[in-house]
Amino acid sequence: MPARARILGSLILLALVAIACQPREIVIAPSSGGESTDATSRELKLVTLLPYDSIPAIFDPRFVSAAEASGTGRQSAMYRSDEKILGIEINGDVRAYSVPMLSRHEIVNDIVRGIPIAITL
Repeated sequence: MPARARILGSLILLALVAIACQPREIVIAPSSGGESTDATSRELKLVTLLPYDSIPAIFDPRFVSAAEASGTGRQSAMYRSDEKILGIEINGDVRAYSVPMLSRHEIVNDIVRGIPIAITL
């Protein structure tokens, strides 16, 4: 492929990515009924920076033992000792979900003791 065609193709791809990642703004107007106060008479703007579905959910989480997570018997730990977690216990089945991991994925779909759950931050 000639260099000019590769450059043109790269520029087109870059333009498409830039368009997909454009912030979008949604304006929420106050309701027209009833008395308006300062809190209800403002317009609210929601700005999205990422395209729809750009943060992947976790559908089949893998878990490690506390010893593996803390690095007991290993050179280094998978998680920091002060790392924040969200924990759940259902009928004796205990799970911990890393908050830093949730900040990259936002939601974990899991099944604990046959009960479907969604963990979100």
